[in-house]
This record gives sequence, structure tokens and C-alpha cells, in this order.
Amino acid sequence: MRDKIPYDHTLLIFLVALFVFSSPLTHWWSTLQLPWYSIFVFWGIFIILVVINTRKQGTDDGD
Repeated sequence: MRDKIPYDHTLLIFLVALFVFSSPLTHWWSTLQLPWYSIFVFWGIFIILVVINTRKQGTDDGD
């Protein structure tokens, strides 16, 4: 029987998002002259990861 903390992936996703969206990386992105939609691509990836994680936790019945 494997005991698993139900929100370990959620915490990891949150910490990665916090690092990416509120760190010196944001200054680095602005100097790269990326297209205007590039930040939305990163947010989209973050949202997709949260949705996948939520669905995975919803199907886990604790066995």
C-alpha cells in the first residue's frame, strides 16, 4: 500500500509557476523580443498542467 499526498503535484506545479512568472526570468523574457502571445503560451501550458493534474486526482479512488 502506497501512501500518497494528494496535493503533491499541485504544490509542485504552483512552485514552478511562481518561479517562472515572478522571477528574474520575466525580465529575461522581455529582452528576448518574443512575440506578443508568448506569455499566453506559457500561461496556457500552466493551465493545461493544472487541468491534467485535477483530472488525475479526481480519478484516484485511494486504492
